Amino acid sequence: MADSDPVTKKDLAELKRGLTETLTELIREVETNLLTSFHGYGKGQAVRMHVLEVNDAAVNQRLAALEERVPNLETRRPH
Repeated sequence: MADSDPVTKKDLAELKRGLTETLTELIREVETNLLTSFHGYGKGQAVRMHVLEVNDAAVNQRLAALEERVPNLETRRPH
């Protein structure tokens, strides 16, 4: 088709189909990139939460040990 040829309905339909396919491909690519990024962020947050939970458990163990020792110190008679 030359630049001076008139545009037909068939030409417009082909152009629309091509644009639709291109747009669909672009949307899928963006969706994939977003999902990949969210997945990476989620993995990082899961690791962070795990570290916090482990640290919290360690603090709880130390606190329990102190809670056991304090009553013994309070009730102990001096020599």
